[in-house]
Amino acid sequence: MPILRNPIRIAVAGGNFGGLNTMKSLYLGLLANGPDYDGTKQAPPNPDVKITLIDRKDGFVHYLGMTRGLTQPEYSRKLWIPYSDMPWLQHSSIEIKKSIISRITPTHVELAGSSEHVEFDYLVIALGQSRNAPIGVAASTREEYLTAMEKYQLSIRDAKSIVVVGGGAVGTELVADLKTDYPQKDITLIHSRELPVPGPFKDELRKETVRVLHMLGVNTMFGERVVEEKTSEQEDFSPHGSSKYVGILPELVDTVKRNATLVTSSGTTVQADLVFNCLGIKSKAPLVDLPSSTDQPVFTPTGIRINSETMQIDDPKYSHIFAVGDVANQNKVKLAGAAANGGRVAGDSISASIRAARGENSIRGGEANMGRGGGRGGRRGGRGRGGGSSTYGSIKLVLGDHHAVVQMGDEVIPTEQAMNYVSPDIKLGKATKSLSIGSFPTFGR
Repeated sequence: MPILRNPIRIAVAGGNFGGLNTMKSLYLGLLANGPDYDGTKQAPPNPDVKITLIDRKDGFVHYLGMTRGLTQPEYSRKLWIPYSDMPWLQHSSIEIKKSIISRITPTHVELAGSSEHVEFDYLVIALGQSRNAPIGVAASTREEYLTAMEKYQLSIRDAKSIVVVGGGAVGTELVADLKTDYPQKDITLIHSRELPVPGPFKDELRKETVRVLHMLGVNTMFGERVVEEKTSEQEDFSPHGSSKYVGILPELVDTVKRNATLVTSSGTTVQADLVFNCLGIKSKAPLVDLPSSTDQPVFTPTGIRINSETMQIDDPKYSHIFAVGDVANQNKVKLAGAAANGGRVAGDSISASIRAARGENSIRGGEANMGRGGGRGGRRGGRGRGGGSSTYGSIKLVLGDHHAVVQMGDEVIPTEQAMNYVSPDIKLGKATKSLSIGSFPTFGR
């Protein structure tokens, strides 16, 4: 739906892989598309466009490496990259609004604790999904993040026994990182199913994951639920004042407990100096108030219904609204790479719509792209090596510094080859390069 308002108001709700890829694509498509732009300096002013990034954080967070960050302080300090380190985001047509989003409507975004709202002509929803802290990260600034991570790391260092509840991808990677970096500690994984890593994957992958965890020395309790929990102390490293918004953002809830006694469904009692809860993700769909205008719902069990060619919401009433990343119903397994590519597509679609309405030429130099492939170390990829569709999803589990378990579509990669499919730094280097830290984006990269 072409819009000719001047300036065109574009809002991007949420940052990270989906939101920042959208911003980069919009930058290249609407601000840096002149013949003199070469990526060595800021794009010239464009009073015809106003782009607002709304994010409660002051930077990009490389969530894929968060379990490793809990056990390796030096690595953890690299996981938060302030927006101020990205000079292209300081363009005069770009505003970064550091706020919690409380509601999204067809015309504006409402901000928590404020009567202010952000009106838009185009909107990209890149809210992601929520996990409880510390994996979800309660901090809103890099300083808060570093303070909280130091406290977590000290608690881990001082604990003799640590239990992780929940054996999905995050829980399994967390126990592997804990046991790799602290082999002398008693590390236990409790999971309600008979095998870890639920989802569209083969049991072959799950059994190999168990084998690696046992080889590392992790204790496992499968087919067990925690039915009773007593603790003398619960850690709370959440920033002061954040608790009033926990109903909106579960990541503001810190679930780490100290000196706990757990009772499982079999009656087994487990003592732990420290307990991490990794019981899954929560949708941010309640923030999105977009009633369907057709007999098809806007929301499906896997996210907002979209047209994958453009990332527009698949409802004629909302052709000006796009959804990317975890909040969209694009993939069986939520992918960092899919969020990145979705943001690029959404940004390209909006740029093309605006240029067409103004009778301008298409973007020069090809499409903007912040990188393909997804997940931790490529943790969660898309299709198998041979391409085409698969009844299975793909996943790359990085289990400590020296082990990985990988499934690519129908194929589980042999263990001796699996490390060749993952990134030793869990794709941190690729992510930081793609964000144009200290530089400006160029076309085709």
